[in-house]
Amino acid sequence: MKTASQTRAEPPASGVRDASGGRDLENVRWLANAVIGRPMDVPVPLLVSMHIWRNAIVADYVAWWMEHPDAGSTFEKRSRWLRWLPRALRWRLMSLFGYDGIVYLRGNGAIEGHMFFQRRGCALHGFSTAANEHASGKGHSVVFMLDYVGYAAQLPGILRARVGTGRNAVTRRLLERIRRIEDKLGWSVSTDGWVVFGDAEAAQSDRA
Repeated sequence: MKTASQTRAEPPASGVRDASGGRDLENVRWLANAVIGRPMDVPVPLLVSMHIWRNAIVADYVAWWMEHPDAGSTFEKRSRWLRWLPRALRWRLMSLFGYDGIVYLRGNGAIEGHMFFQRRGCALHGFSTAANEHASGKGHSVVFMLDYVGYAAQLPGILRARVGTGRNAVTRRLLERIRRIEDKLGWSVSTDGWVVFGDAEAAQSDRA
């Protein structure tokens, strides 16, 4: 575990605004570039909360996943009562509970996949990753997760992010690849899915 006295290598600044007033997330790709180190044919992610009200494709995609969560998952249990509500009200309530995500929209209107997460205090909890058939087998879901961690690292007030629980092979391999550069970044990566960006003691005290 890193100490607070170590120098942290800062990721690129975020918060660039696009012409339509949304957040440009192109800068989150820095982590995937550092970890994978090769060009990737993956679209720049869109932040759901910035696009769901003006992009019907994003709205329909998110609504489908909210209506079809993984059976038996924590999200399925917690959101069961919300699925009876109209879509617009449902998303407003989800936003109040800290839910958001990034989605990958191609120029042809097809969404390639997503990474959904929830903010709880100083942490982001990733709980759903999916890639469509076009992206399957190409490692795009790994890019989605790295973009999520890269986004979390740039988000004001966020000290740590969780990428699953570290129990499946994909997550374990991802965490191991981030661990190879944790000293350079001043981060700490644990085997149970946590990536700590800032003060490890502060992050530990807020840990759910």
